[in-house]
Amino acid sequence: MLSPNSKRLVQNFILLIVVAALAAFIILREDEKELYTTLYDTSIGDEATDIVIHVEGQEDVVLKNTEGKWKVTKPEQFDADEEKVRHLFTLLSENADTHYDIADKNLADFGLDKDYLSVSFNGVKLVFGDYNEVAQKRYVLKGDKMYLISETVSGLLESGASSFKPLEMK
Repeated sequence: MLSPNSKRLVQNFILLIVVAALAAFIILREDEKELYTTLYDTSIGDEATDIVIHVEGQEDVVLKNTEGKWKVTKPEQFDADEEKVRHLFTLLSENADTHYDIADKNLADFGLDKDYLSVSFNGVKLVFGDYNEVAQKRYVLKGDKMYLISETVSGLLESGASSFKPLEMK
């Protein structure tokens, strides 16, 4: 039978093993890729200054950030609704549930073979594809990767330049 001191020693040893295992897990976890994948790309930079929205059949909408203020510069010129622009930027932080290399994929199966709807942040283009009804997510193409994300900006993009007008201008 173990003495009380021996029991405490065994308990402390077990606790030490548990703490060491947790520390190893945390250290190894930090070496892995991000905990989740987003559409943000380092080539966008710390601050986006140019946004181009393309909708097939419509003139491209161009937004520029000058001196900290967003302005629509094409197809017409006006100060953009800052809340709508912030909403647009939520796209870059959306969690991508899955992502795939497109090398062996038929992009037409996902509605990504044509640029019907896209947005570019500082030249980094995101092409919107079909909506997956089962997953309740949209396919988005960025470079050579396809992502499946929840998004709430496609309606804003499809509405054209007028959707960025402040309420007092509408």
